Amino acid sequence: MELTVRLGLIGIYVVHAMLAFVLLITLKRKMKAPDYGVAVAALSFGLFLPFVAELAVYAVYRLAERFGRSGLIEDYDDYIDFKVVNYEQIRHEANSSTHLLPLNDAINSKDPAIRKHSILTHVNQSIDQQGKYLQMGLESTDSETVHYAAATMNILIDQYEQELKLAKREYDLGNPDTIQRLATIYKRMIHSELITEVMLKDKQTAWLEELLKAKTLYPPTPWIYEDLNEIYLTLQHPKEQLNILKEYVHHFPERIEAHLMLINFYYERERWNEVKAVMFMMQTQFTLDDVPYEYRLLFEEWSDTTSWKNEL
Repeated sequence: MELTVRLGLIGIYVVHAMLAFVLLITLKRKMKAPDYGVAVAALSFGLFLPFVAELAVYAVYRLAERFGRSGLIEDYDDYIDFKVVNYEQIRHEANSSTHLLPLNDAINSKDPAIRKHSILTHVNQSIDQQGKYLQMGLESTDSETVHYAAATMNILIDQYEQELKLAKREYDLGNPDTIQRLATIYKRMIHSELITEVMLKDKQTAWLEELLKAKTLYPPTPWIYEDLNEIYLTLQHPKEQLNILKEYVHHFPERIEAHLMLINFYYERERWNEVKAVMFMMQTQFTLDDVPYEYRLLFEEWSDTTSWKNEL
């Protein structure tokens, strides 16, 4: 008799498990994600306590709907409804990757025709680190690829030199646009990685001189401060870099870029009190929605989120 009872209970349990499995498959097509999650939870508990657990979970869910949901259920709904905050930023990053990674693969391709095409077509586009990709061509075992890479490198260097000559010829201290044009050419040459170490030092010095000249002659301008920040960072002049960033924030408190550059400076040096001070200063000027997504977590963790402009 006792064995019969045990076998009967096991049979009921097996039938219950099979019915639960079939029910889950059926409900998945008919129920919304949050409600289906409750069904999964109920039937999962039901595997340990058949029938009783399902009724208990169902009763709790109905009570929660009537008298207000618990934080756990709200968190579950948030998880189900989660969406990526900034698709646009991801799109731009993906776009950048599709330009650079295939170029890397193309220059290292086993097919000489593909290597030639990538060097003559893609590298002539205005991208940073042109020299890096051309150097891959110079290191190729195919003599024709080496020839095209060397020829392209010489052509690009000559183009930069011609641009410099033209910019210097049109140079006019009374016209800030001519100084910006010259400074931009120096900047592009440096970023191209086409020039030698000796030339690099020379161009960095020339770029810095033009920026300081522009800063002295003309009213405060964002591009001057941003370029000075970059060159001082490159030359490892932290004192001058910090002074420039403070001036940038002082003259352009409405530009969030200025504050973020100052935060980067302090953050890289682990000066946490200064980081928090800049965040505090930003609270009356910007909302948390103004903060780029890559900084959002830092701001949410380290600043008083109740004091931001959008929450006053």
